[in-house]
Amino acid sequence: MVSRRAILLLLLLMVLGLALRAKEPDLAPPDPRLADLLARMDKVQKGLTTLKVAFTQTNTFRMLSQPQVMKGRLVLKKPDTALYEYTSPSKLYFLIKDGDLLVYNPERKKVIVQDIRRHQARIIRYLGISQPLQELQESFNVRWAGEDNGVVQLDLVPIKAKLRRKIAVLHFWVNPQTAYLKGFEVVESEGDRIRFDFSQWEANPPLSDSAFKVDIPPGVKVHRQMLDLQEPFQR
Repeated sequence: MVSRRAILLLLLLMVLGLALRAKEPDLAPPDPRLADLLARMDKVQKGLTTLKVAFTQTNTFRMLSQPQVMKGRLVLKKPDTALYEYTSPSKLYFLIKDGDLLVYNPERKKVIVQDIRRHQARIIRYLGISQPLQELQESFNVRWAGEDNGVVQLDLVPIKAKLRRKIAVLHFWVNPQTAYLKGFEVVESEGDRIRFDFSQWEANPPLSDSAFKVDIPPGVKVHRQMLDLQEPFQR
């Protein structure tokens, strides 16, 4: 089962397709390594119009006796089309396209479609990532946390109290040669963690409409629901 917090991360994966701009701590002297890396990340991310990438998601929640490991792939087309396909431990699809969110669970033979067009901004705020990424500079301090085996770790610490109530810190792991994300982790204020590790990057591949097609077998009913802003991603 994919929790609501997993959906948060599905949306947060848009980090991969948007520019990352964050603010260095005001009290710290400028770090030229950090400034250079952020500038190159920004350039790379701005140059992305389409993307294919494989991911491994690890949920470490207090309610789980063991971490939950899930694998899949993301296909993304700016500005607002994305297919998140989970392949392990079971199939699950999330398709964001034409203002709709389609959730398909083949095991349960269930499809839910919700119109998110009118409420998209409120949904994002509800999920705790209320600012577009270009506004991260107003919400996070970014710190160079070190480099290990050719991978740089950046820590993004929320500035605003409202955001700190939801997120304690974001960890980013970046390949300094390509400026691609190797992974990121959200540490929630109560201690739960959701981590994504990325591989098999394909930047700006040609994508046809078929790349975002979810095949629903005959006999599987499609349920169109009104969007509940208190629990927007019912399954």
